[in-house]
Amino acid sequence: MRLIKEGKPITYKTVDGHQIPVIQPEIYQRIYCKNCDYEVDSEEQAIGTCSECNQPWSANKAIDIKVNILEMPPIGAESGE
Repeated sequence: MRLIKEGKPITYKTVDGHQIPVIQPEIYQRIYCKNCDYEVDSEEQAIGTCSECNQPWSANKAIDIKVNILEMPPIGAESGE
């Protein structure tokens, strides 16, 4: 999987007088052929045909997205117990 957006603090929120960072999650993308499960690079995408099974991308292309939440800051919620 290829990292397409890096996780980082994007702003801060004040909760009960404390500044808490709002963190953008990491986002990864995997582009692959559904026919043979071969992950492709940008050069192969431009060709339009899978170099492993020689099938056209228009019929066999798949994209997976993975989102990693790096940190879940406390936002002041309590259980009440």
